[in-house]
Amino acid sequence: MERFDIIVVGAGIVGLATAWRARRAGARVLVLDKGATAYEASSRATGFLSLRGETPGESRLAQVAETLWDSLDDDLGYPTEWTQKGRLWAAITPREYEELKASYQSFRTTGIDFEFIDAKACRELLPALTPDTLGGIYTDRSGHANPQRTSQAFGWAFQDLGGEIREYTPVLEILTDGGRIKGLRTPQGEIHAGAVVLCAAAHNARLLEPIGIDFPVAPVRLEAFVTAPVPPLFEQAVVGHGLAIRQTRRGNIHVNGGPHEWLGAEVANDMAKPTTPIVRNIARRLFEVFPTLQNAQMLRSWAGVIDVTPDQITLIHPFDSPAGLVAVSSAGHGFGMAPALGLALSDLALHGKTDLPIGDLTLERFRRLPKDWRRVWNWLPGSYNT
Repeated sequence: MERFDIIVVGAGIVGLATAWRARRAGARVLVLDKGATAYEASSRATGFLSLRGETPGESRLAQVAETLWDSLDDDLGYPTEWTQKGRLWAAITPREYEELKASYQSFRTTGIDFEFIDAKACRELLPALTPDTLGGIYTDRSGHANPQRTSQAFGWAFQDLGGEIREYTPVLEILTDGGRIKGLRTPQGEIHAGAVVLCAAAHNARLLEPIGIDFPVAPVRLEAFVTAPVPPLFEQAVVGHGLAIRQTRRGNIHVNGGPHEWLGAEVANDMAKPTTPIVRNIARRLFEVFPTLQNAQMLRSWAGVIDVTPDQITLIHPFDSPAGLVAVSSAGHGFGMAPALGLALSDLALHGKTDLPIGDLTLERFRRLPKDWRRVWNWLPGSYNT
């Protein structure tokens, strides 16, 4: 019978960051994934680190991630294309402006130097912004990186240390014995471990359900596209008009957002990720934010699946029973938070505790959540969050 110190379920960026940290600490670590490495949300992320002014409960952990990003290329030994040139949340309609002013109150509670700036200041920062810009929130901190290169870097660094990734190996069942984790069952048989870390996004809920644990998370499909390279327009991470937008080092404009479609997840299925006419909606919104891009050529488009918690805040929970089990949902913030999440999760798997600020991010906050919360909120497969 195979046995490891830690099994990480999910070879996305959070799972790979966790495995790399644990292997670096000397643990024997196995990563399992139902598909290819970093094939789901990780390779389809926009590539942002947000300092989570919108959700202050996550902000302290995001600030840990920020410090780790600065040395990540050297630590991993591979490039991530990390750049820290600031972030702008821009409002171009009266409704967006009022919503941004209201949300700014939470930004002010983080201790980070977020500034509410007027339209003139926004366009001085980003001259390509539409003249319709009304104002925004700005910080010279935060940053972005290349999702594909970063996921690859974590995977390669883990394997360089002797870690093992098994692709196309779905987990079918969590195995327990006497109130402790025992291991996992896969189509190839049982694999035992002293600790299991579930980084399988929305599939976590289906894996935990048979052992009596409600893990409130819903999968949602969002679409994205990238343009052919254009001359340099901006270096900041930009959020506006329902979109997340960055310009890559090669000049491509990378954008995702717009309406999101709720999906259903089973234990090991591959959720459909078609490109749909919603891409037109994303393109329209992009051109309304940056009119100069109206003649840019779309290079490719794709869709990805992210896991979302009811409050859209990171969920990280170490279980007392079965002991040795840890589960996480990054709530769509996994890319930027990955360095800190990987450190926290590896600490929990190795030592049963962490010094990182996760106290506000556990399952305890959902104790009063109705079991049919997805139906109540109409987060049902086929519905859209616009």
